[in-house]
Amino acid sequence: MRSRTTTSSVLVALLVVMLVAPAIPSRALMMSYSPVIQGGSGASAGTVIEWNVTDCPDVPFSWGWSSDEKWLTTPGEKMVFSIENVTDDIEGILTIGNLTVNANDTSIARELVLGVWGKTQFFPGLVIETDSKSINALNETAYAAAARVKGNYLNGTMESRYEDIAVRGHTYSCIVFDYEQDPTPYGESQRTTLAYDTESGVLVWANSSYSFGTPYVLTLELARIVTPATGLGPVLPLVVVGVVAVVVVAVMVATRVLRR
Repeated sequence: MRSRTTTSSVLVALLVVMLVAPAIPSRALMMSYSPVIQGGSGASAGTVIEWNVTDCPDVPFSWGWSSDEKWLTTPGEKMVFSIENVTDDIEGILTIGNLTVNANDTSIARELVLGVWGKTQFFPGLVIETDSKSINALNETAYAAAARVKGNYLNGTMESRYEDIAVRGHTYSCIVFDYEQDPTPYGESQRTTLAYDTESGVLVWANSSYSFGTPYVLTLELARIVTPATGLGPVLPLVVVGVVAVVVVAVMVATRVLRR
């Protein structure tokens, strides 16, 4: 009777592991963002990313179409993004100059002109997904945003390439997007360059400029990425492996007991 009980317990344990392991919410398994990109708040703060502002407008610029908020910063200040939630998009708290706002990184890119507002929109955000499928899709969107097609008022030239970018003594392997808008009858055409680290997905270097009455320019360079001191996100796959290992050992022990 004892042998049958032992066998039943082992089988139940194996079944539990098989059912529970796939459901464990590991960001590394559920999505294509780098494991260093983690959400959190309060005592369990998520990843914090800082950029140096090296060039920027010298007048306030509006934030949002229907908002009275304006942002103003100066060269030498930092732009900080504290990640709170990682889903299909990345949500968090952005601080740039005098403005602190809750937003997702796609809307942040739109407000700061870190992308192309074409007929097909191209706003990769502050962090991109790093798997090859996502990068290929992003590349296709970039070229579509600049396509010379009817109804696209931001048509122009888009180029992408892989390049090593050195910032603050560290070299990152990046995918770089270069965009130049075709000449316009009024103002100065938009020019935008975005470089993303292919390992972390974080924006390493950015420069965007245009003039539609008031000249605009923003240049950012990555300062640092602060990851949570503790966090189960990237560790959970190892937990699953550990549980499986324990069950395997239990099976081996039970098998020896049954043979006696």
